[in-house]
Amino acid sequence: MKKIICAALIAGFAVTAAAPAMAAVGISLDFGDVAIGYSDGYYDSHHHWHHWRHNGDFDKWNHDHPGAGHNWRHDDHHHHDDGHH
Repeated sequence: MKKIICAALIAGFAVTAAAPAMAAVGISLDFGDVAIGYSDGYYDSHHHWHHWRHNGDFDKWNHDHPGAGHNWRHDDHHHHDDGHH
């Protein structure tokens, strides 16, 4: 009887330990403190400039924050009269 209980406990532990390994895997992107986004990078809320880390980061951020991004470079002189940087 003692062996049966031990075997049940070990089997229960094995199933419980494997459960996290069977969990769904997801990817989440956190762009941090983006105040104003441009095609070549962004300003954070402390007005520090950062380049996007990956080529598709601006597109992803701009999709998730409609109307908050600018589809031009931050130093494009054709857009300096818009009141932003």
